[in-house]
Amino acid sequence: MDIIGAISHHYINHASAQPFNMSALCNRFMNTNMSSLSPVRQTAILSAIAALLSVTFTGSVYFLIFGIDERFWPALNMSFLIPWAITIPLGLYMSKQRFKLVHLTNRLKIAQTNLRQANKALEQRANYDGLTGLISRDSFFNKLDQMRADEISNVLMIVDVDHFKNINDNFGHPIGDQALVLLGKVFRKTLRPNDLVGRIGGEEFGVFLPDTTAPEGQIIGEIIRYEIENTVFEPYHNMRHVITVSIGVTEVAPNQQRAALMGNADTALFTAKRSGRNQVVLFEPGMRAKPRPVHDKAQDFKRDLAHSNFR
Repeated sequence: MDIIGAISHHYINHASAQPFNMSALCNRFMNTNMSSLSPVRQTAILSAIAALLSVTFTGSVYFLIFGIDERFWPALNMSFLIPWAITIPLGLYMSKQRFKLVHLTNRLKIAQTNLRQANKALEQRANYDGLTGLISRDSFFNKLDQMRADEISNVLMIVDVDHFKNINDNFGHPIGDQALVLLGKVFRKTLRPNDLVGRIGGEEFGVFLPDTTAPEGQIIGEIIRYEIENTVFEPYHNMRHVITVSIGVTEVAPNQQRAALMGNADTALFTAKRSGRNQVVLFEPGMRAKPRPVHDKAQDFKRDLAHSNFR
């Protein structure tokens, strides 16, 4: 017996003492986790519930008003089919909309992932040197200002590659870039994890040593100089070139202005260059300060722009 016949049999036999428990049937359907079902199955379940409710309501009202006559069955059939006629097209439409929503959600997730990666890349470019992987000039000075405020012995040094222009002129700028990358590796291998090192110019590096006295800083400078000089650098196969650096070291006073601090380190570096290069010089009061020519820094910037950070 089909569902319509079962319902009509219920009315014919006046089984009102035990009414058809539609709520229990609905609860059985609704206990299903609808969100885990596809739109087609959701539509089928909702259509079935709507059809049963429609048949029950229509049959009950018709029976109470007209009883059982020749129009009872057509009315009952119509009440059963109408919900399906409405919900099936609606379900198909909802299925298409859900597909579009899922597609849009996936595109938004991809866009968010790309945005996070782009922000991370921008942050990396802003805070780190694209060639050596060391922190950038601005990031170095920002961290320097924070770290030198501690009331302990600190040391700052400026490391400059000797005759770097000759490397570029003789071997080409790509080989010069390789030399800078090599220096970055030496710094990471030699310095402590809490030391600060950054590329602050074309071939110039800044190093900040926290909790370090001036004599200790000079010794560490000698270690850096030695490691760089004795690190094998081959511009071409079976062709070795010795890289040397000059280093200016200065003790950091807590209340000292950054400009004065950098000036002291730069003065010590100039003394090292003037004394023959490939050496470490500790700043002492009375040293003759002679700033390097402005065009050197301009050339550093142009070389950095063309060959390193914005490649």
